[in-house]
Amino acid sequence: MKKKVLAALLCLGMTATLFTGCGSKEETTTTEPTTEAAAEVSTEAAEPETTVEAPVAEMAAPEELPAEAFAHLTFDGDADEGYKAVVQTDDVGANDGATYGIAETDVEFAYQAGAVGNAIFLDGSYGLDLGLEPTNTDAYTVSFWINADRLSTFGPTLQMGYNMGKAADAGNDVTWLNVTQCEWGTDSAKVFPIVWSRNEASDAADGTDCWPWMYSFDDSIHGKREWAMVTIVCSGEVQNGTTGATTAGAQFYVNGVKTYDSQANYSGNAYFEYTWDASLAPNIMKPGDNEFESLFGINYWDTVFKGFIDDLYVYDSALTAGQVASLYALGDATVETSAPKGDAAAEEETATVELPEITADASAADVVGTTDRAMAFWGDWSDAYELADGATKTVKLNNYSNAAQNYCNYVVAFTNTETKGHTAPADQSADYAEYAVVRADAFGWGDASYAGEFNCSWGDDWASFVSMMTDAEVTIELTRNGGEIVMNTSFAAADGTAYTQEAKITSGLTAEDPCYFFFTGEGCYLEILSVE
Repeated sequence: MKKKVLAALLCLGMTATLFTGCGSKEETTTTEPTTEAAAEVSTEAAEPETTVEAPVAEMAAPEELPAEAFAHLTFDGDADEGYKAVVQTDDVGANDGATYGIAETDVEFAYQAGAVGNAIFLDGSYGLDLGLEPTNTDAYTVSFWINADRLSTFGPTLQMGYNMGKAADAGNDVTWLNVTQCEWGTDSAKVFPIVWSRNEASDAADGTDCWPWMYSFDDSIHGKREWAMVTIVCSGEVQNGTTGATTAGAQFYVNGVKTYDSQANYSGNAYFEYTWDASLAPNIMKPGDNEFESLFGINYWDTVFKGFIDDLYVYDSALTAGQVASLYALGDATVETSAPKGDAAAEEETATVELPEITADASAADVVGTTDRAMAFWGDWSDAYELADGATKTVKLNNYSNAAQNYCNYVVAFTNTETKGHTAPADQSADYAEYAVVRADAFGWGDASYAGEFNCSWGDDWASFVSMMTDAEVTIELTRNGGEIVMNTSFAAADGTAYTQEAKITSGLTAEDPCYFFFTGEGCYLEILSVE
């Protein structure tokens, strides 16, 4: 399946009527390499053409809960509950899609009064392996209380599934859900919680290859220095999208209130004109014989969570709205809980990168974004340039990053279609497809045959990379040989810092295919000086 980023939907298509709510709170961000999920977003999502008045979000009348949960972790301090502390390591082992490995560690757990009895506090240096088992059902419910002291964009809270750190294109069935924060609100406002899920079978033979997501469609951060209950219900209805992919019917609850129902939207456009991937991936709890993982506060890529988790339930059935209301009634969101004081719980020092003033280059052939460096995810585009078989093109550009994340820089997309700048390329041709997409920070994705090999002179010094890219002169030499594209890039910062990057990109592109490339990005301003 072609992995087209969600620019049309998330950054252009969401109208103001879709996003209502309060503002977000201050947060710590990370400049570590971001998760594979953050970059390899699916896919042929269509912009909702119209919005409708969403159902009023009210708590349902309580109903009796099932007699027994499939799993229940109280986090009251009982050592027999089976969870253990884990940390990120440099040894990724068999996780060929990961930035870090995950290994067990020895810590003394800290507990405080939580929403339901006690709650466990994670100090930001480790996460939890929850030790849960899959329900092996199409319908299930996962619910937990959270009180975050630190959230990060695409960072982990609850993540569970199969082969989470592995690359699907290496023959692994990668299937998971992740409750995270994203900058998908109005004007890139931070939103939490968002449920991002994935089902990418290595051969996608069953048509369920997808990266769906769902949330409350507001601009709010719930659960930041306050208690909030997050509940994900997979009701399991088959939702066949117009692109041929299949998602699962699901409902999303915050504090016991149903804030989104993908099945109601799929069958009757209850919230907005349906886009197939505002939903949940299938097979998260039953994709086969692979090893199931369940983590909290940690994953294979991102900044470790800091804060509290309490009372996590898993049911092997889809709870009703009334049953979720009853689950919420078991807790108390007004309990005052704060992060313990002391060295172990101290806030990390956050490096402040000074943003140099931009002096616009009047000789630029094209610009992408605006000088405030506030370009939304794939929010602007350059013209496309042809890259013929056997040809070499040299591009010179100025990159001005906002330094918020290492991916807030230019992106090069290689496509089959010649497109004009400043209009979404995917909207310009029904046959538009991407062979490969390559970010400045040595990460990429593409069609089913995509592979990328990167060699960067800055190694793992991402702080220096981020600082350099706030004002960098970039020269990219692109050479196409049949279906292979070689990129040799040099970076020169105003302070004299210089780096290089070598990349070899392969995909389904063949020598006979047309190939074009354009520039886009996120959180940056680009001046394209020349393409020769």
